[in-house]
Formats: sequence, structure tokens, C-alpha cells
Amino acid sequence: MGIVIVGLFLLHWFSAVLGWDYFEDFFEDFPLFPLIFGFVLFRLFSVLTGKNKRGPVPMPMPKAPERPTQGKTRDIGFKIPPLKGAPKTAQTEAQDVQTAEEDDEALDALRRDSYERHLAEKQEREKKMERERLAREHQKQEEPQPEPRAGRFSPDALRNAVIWSEILGKPKAMRSRQ
Repeated sequence: MGIVIVGLFLLHWFSAVLGWDYFEDFFEDFPLFPLIFGFVLFRLFSVLTGKNKRGPVPMPMPKAPERPTQGKTRDIGFKIPPLKGAPKTAQTEAQDVQTAEEDDEALDALRRDSYERHLAEKQEREKKMERERLAREHQKQEEPQPEPRAGRFSPDALRNAVIWSEILGKPKAMRSRQ
């Protein structure tokens, strides 16, 4: 690598000293070319010599499976508390499934009772609203209709008359002109 860089540097120096314009222009146009060329040569020589070849990655040796000690319990000096989320035994799992099913049945029964009670309350409210509606209709039919008063003015009629006169009358800007 060093030889290549020194050679390129000497070539550049000789081209400057001896006046070889071809190499001068070449190095002016590509100032990093000698470095790139040197790196390529370095990689080529390193691949050919094989100095950077790596072997396989060492893998850890598998351990022999430990044999469980059946019937022998060691006293470790303290009590191990039960682990949350640890796998359970088959018997404990079966009991949990059975209690879960019983809880689901009880919850379904509560939901059914609540739904039936809700439906009964809703039907009662609807019946009450229907009775009130029928009572209002009967009350309207029994009240005598008042006769229209031909010559009398009510405050509402006067207010409506003023509003309509403003709407239908001339604009305010045109009223003063005659």
C-alpha cells in the first residue's frame, strides 16, 4: 500500500518537474484518484494473500440435560413463594377451568335477569306513556273550542301586525322622501 502511494507521489512529482502535461492534467482533474487507486490495490492484495480470512464463529457447546431429582427435595433455607404467571399443574388448571365455567354460568344468569328486568321496566314505561297520551287526547276532545273573536285585538295580533307592516312597507330610507 505504501509503495503504491509513494509511486503515485513520485509520478506526480516527475510530471511536474519534467513537464509532462498529460499527467499534470490527469492529477488536476482527479485529485483523489491516487488514493482511490491505492485503496483498490490494497484490497486486491489483501484478498489474494488471504490474511483477512476468518474462520467459523465458535458456538457454545451444548450442555447435557440435567436429570431431575425425583423424590429428593433439598432444603435451601427459605421458602420459595409461588410465582405469578408461572405454569400451573394439570390439576390446578382443570380446577381453574371448572370455576371459570361456573363463574361464566352465574354471570350469564345475572345478565339474563338484568335484561328481563330492563325489558319489564321498558314495557311499563311505554304503557304509562300510552295511557298519558290517550288521556291528553280525551281531554282535548272534551274541551269546547273557543269561537274566533272578530273585533278584538290581542297583544300577539298587534305585535304581528307591526312586524308585517315593517316587512311589507316601504324601506325606512324611502319613507322621508315624497
